[in-house]
Amino acid sequence: MKRLFIGILFISGLALLAFTYQSDVLLRHEPWIELSNTQKKYQCVTWKITAYCPGSCCNKSVIGTKVVDYTNTAAVGGVKLTTLLDNTINVVAVDRSIIPLGSIVKYNNTYYVALDTGSAIKGFTLDILMPNHEQTEKFGIHYSDNIEVYIPHNPAQMIKKVKKIALEYSNP
Repeated sequence: MKRLFIGILFISGLALLAFTYQSDVLLRHEPWIELSNTQKKYQCVTWKITAYCPGSCCNKSVIGTKVVDYTNTAAVGGVKLTTLLDNTINVVAVDRSIIPLGSIVKYNNTYYVALDTGSAIKGFTLDILMPNHEQTEKFGIHYSDNIEVYIPHNPAQMIKKVKKIALEYSNP
């Protein structure tokens, strides 16, 4: 009986150690994420998840008779989408009435920063930035109720932090 108890304690300790290590690795890889000053929202909601790329194929809008090209720009921060991707900052476009820009979205164990919007992004829809159009098409459309949304108490501060990191690493 004593051996069984020690075995269970040992396995529980290993599981706790593995969980702690996984969380630590995740936050070391993405050090700009500070979830302690956020409010978690939108549990048990089914989200539509699509993808887009920085190219003109995914970033044009028709306003009246005028075509507006948003190729390789971000809605906030003024940082190019490719600069964010090059610095391993994952971007998601959101409906600002649902998720404020500067919020953090967790999908499939990856953290994204809400830094973009789009005319087709309405309601509980997320549009994930991909490096190229081939990956965008391959991604297709997904639906998930396993999305975590973390809204910072000061979203503008998160945007400043992400912008600073992207610009620091792209201009050494």
